[in-house]
Amino acid sequence: MIDPWDKTICDRKFDILPDGLQKIEHSIILTVIGGNDIDFGKHFLLEKHNTLLGRDDGNDIAISDEKVSKVHCKISITRTSQDVEQVFIKDLESTNGTYVNGERIEQSPIHGGDKIQVGDTVLSLSYSDELEKEYHAKLFNYAVRDTHTGLYNRRFIINELESINRIARRSNRAFSIIIIDIDDFKQINDCYGHLAGDEYLKSFAELLTKTLREQDITGRIGGEEFLVILPETTIEGAFQLAIRIRKNAEDFVLNHLSFKIKTTISAGVCQYENAIRDVNELIDIADQALYEAKRSGKNNVMQALLADRK
Repeated sequence: MIDPWDKTICDRKFDILPDGLQKIEHSIILTVIGGNDIDFGKHFLLEKHNTLLGRDDGNDIAISDEKVSKVHCKISITRTSQDVEQVFIKDLESTNGTYVNGERIEQSPIHGGDKIQVGDTVLSLSYSDELEKEYHAKLFNYAVRDTHTGLYNRRFIINELESINRIARRSNRAFSIIIIDIDDFKQINDCYGHLAGDEYLKSFAELLTKTLREQDITGRIGGEEFLVILPETTIEGAFQLAIRIRKNAEDFVLNHLSFKIKTTISAGVCQYENAIRDVNELIDIADQALYEAKRSGKNNVMQALLADRK
């Protein structure tokens, strides 16, 4: 009879137990549990024999922490002849070191529950079956998703913008943003009720998502205001995409009870440039273009250039 609490059994990966019972295959997961807000809550599935962790995007796990070296450490998974998994972590001559449970290491085995610190970032190692993975994924979604639209919430989308901004500043790569505001949204709430307003927000979020590319990121940053991040995109491409979004919104009709509800959107577009100090300034520039679109009669898209600023 197998003891279900025997750790060697818990660490094994096989489909059929010796007594014929089916066993769910376990996965090895690293979850960010401490440090900067940008990566907090992210979890990474360790599927490769060797996984590189560091600050650069080329790593298998990229951590947005300036105290993490470009290539900081390596996590390796080995299996014995009995198919028992062993996980090791090796520091790759990082500037600030790699720590396991508070102790600096050069190379060390790690186990479920161990805490790994690189820079200011703390990660926890765990073994999860499919049900547990789904549970943790749902918890993460609850933390980063807006409840009304299903898009990313303000905190998460701004953190993503911070991360992309840092990458662009280091590597001189282009990206643009679009800020969108639903025109006369208050009138929907006033004329048809807040349930209609909520339904319109959700429907517009779906319309917006279908218009974007896979690599684009979008979130709700205010009552009826949305932010779209477009990696590797110049202002010309962002402007054309914003026009498509505006046209799709103009054509959209929400059927709510016996009513047909229509409105439009206005948008401001801005491309990142090195002269922009931080993401707050970038958002402010796009906001100014949005306000200009509103002043010009709504249902409009305006692009902002640094040369246009007073």
